[in-house]
Amino acid sequence: MRSLSRLALAAFALSLAVSVPFVLGKSARRVLTAVRHAGEDASAARVRSFGAPYVDAVEAIRRTIPPDGVYALIDGEREIEGSQLWVRHDLAPRKAVFLGKLHEQRNPQRIRNRLPGRARWVVIAYADRPPELLGRSRFLGDLERRRHGR
Repeated sequence: MRSLSRLALAAFALSLAVSVPFVLGKSARRVLTAVRHAGEDASAARVRSFGAPYVDAVEAIRRTIPPDGVYALIDGEREIEGSQLWVRHDLAPRKAVFLGKLHEQRNPQRIRNRLPGRARWVVIAYADRPPELLGRSRFLGDLERRRHGR
């Protein structure tokens, strides 16, 4: 029994010896990053995180859709990336009506029926490029052309 206790203590000491330097290094890097960006405003932090093209596109969309406006939000990615969540957050307080993934949108009439009357705009969110703003009729027209292979 005594040797089992020593073995357990040795395993615990080894796990500490391996994990503590890693955790301390990671913590130090995070603290240095926080110090380096102290005083940074929200806009600068968004540029650093998402890039200037993303921030410029979001600001242009914010200028187009009024704060009390409604827009349809579509995920432009095939895989689950979460880009629509960031776009929705960045466009708040505008109300988003999520319509799903772009590649699943095949029936323009069904989309037209799901769009609230106040939703004059469609925002397509992408993971690797800035969000795209389309007018409602242009988006539906594009869907119709894609459906017919034009």
